Amino acid sequence: MRLFAGLKGQQGAGAGSAYVAFAFATSGLLTFVFHGYAGRSLGEARYGDFAVLWTVVFLVAQVLWIGVSQTLGRYVAEREARGEDPRPVISSVKRFQTGLLAAFLFLSALMAPLLTGAVFEGDWMLTVAYVAAVAALAPEYFRRGTFGGRRQFARLGALHVVESSSRLLIAVVLLFVGTGMVGPAAALVLAPLVAVLAVRPVPEAAPEKAGAPFSALGALRFAGPVLACVAFAQALMNGGPLLLRLLGGTSDQIALLASALILARTPQYVLSPVVSSLLPHASRALATEGAAGFDRFVLRAVLAVGAVGVAMVAGTWLLGEWAVRLVYGEAFEADQGLLATLAALAAFYLLSETLNQALFALGHGRVAALGWFVGLPVSTFCLTALSVGVVERVAYSLSLGVFAAAMAQAALYLAARRRPTPPATSRDPSAP
Repeated sequence: MRLFAGLKGQQGAGAGSAYVAFAFATSGLLTFVFHGYAGRSLGEARYGDFAVLWTVVFLVAQVLWIGVSQTLGRYVAEREARGEDPRPVISSVKRFQTGLLAAFLFLSALMAPLLTGAVFEGDWMLTVAYVAAVAALAPEYFRRGTFGGRRQFARLGALHVVESSSRLLIAVVLLFVGTGMVGPAAALVLAPLVAVLAVRPVPEAAPEKAGAPFSALGALRFAGPVLACVAFAQALMNGGPLLLRLLGGTSDQIALLASALILARTPQYVLSPVVSSLLPHASRALATEGAAGFDRFVLRAVLAVGAVGVAMVAGTWLLGEWAVRLVYGEAFEADQGLLATLAALAAFYLLSETLNQALFALGHGRVAALGWFVGLPVSTFCLTALSVGVVERVAYSLSLGVFAAAMAQAALYLAARRRPTPPATSRDPSAP
């Protein structure tokens, strides 16, 4: 018997966002508890090593697989809005992702000694866990895209709740029996597989019209700029612990930065998938309501995200130090300034993600990638120019880089919306 068989089929923008927001609030809380339990069980230094694993896994996984889920979300939604069969899109993207996974496994095998020595400080188990976890996330991101494109947002939310709850449960059991680092590492690998097996798609009615062919090259035309966006964005958002290690930071310093970052970005972790799910809604608004309806949709989204960002920074400034000690223990101490800086990093990241969805829906993926790229030289300059401690230097530099990226995204969106919508928004990218 399938789990979650009673969940509804499709939901609209309002109900879908409500389902996803509730699910990700639950998922974010479970993820926060997972890290707190891991930090208390492993100790500060060993938790710093796990934080590097977590950072590298999700940095690489999002670079590789978000392009897949965004491509599915956009083109499945467009075809369903026109009453066309989306299966050619789904099968084409599946072939594309399979090739990408094969390339990742091949390159990981070649680079395993370098990864083990430079990133994981000689721990081969962490290297194996990294490769296995990134590979295990591939089918989950594929399912995210199909759920989003088909507007099965209740199931999209359930997918994330099952992943985060199973990750916590597996880690608690394994850490309790004394497996040490193997516990949270195994949980990282197994949780997405449990979620994919537990939450299946709802059967769909036969489409009104046959779907036109959709080639893997067509998928790559859209996914390529998305991959560039995610690569630049994740370097700024999730690269802190890895950057700190490469700059010679100790495991204790990495644990401090990671614990502060995870606390400060918990609302962003909850809301990022909600923001990502805006792409099908934005594409549908553009296809059915035209430019005016699309502009109204984007404005409402930006205002909502801006209000959330202000609340994130204020809440972290007031309660952040207490929350870090409560979750991780007295050994983990982060000051107000560091926490508020990282909360601002997460807030501007959400704003940039929101504008990304608008640019993607307009067919301006390369423009969105350019906006994110602006943050990299700004962050690099600040990293070399600031004369503070290495933890603060990394935090301030990344935050200023994301701020610059958000401002660039806003300027580029205002410029793009004045141009005629390119043909790619009204037809499949693989069409001749």
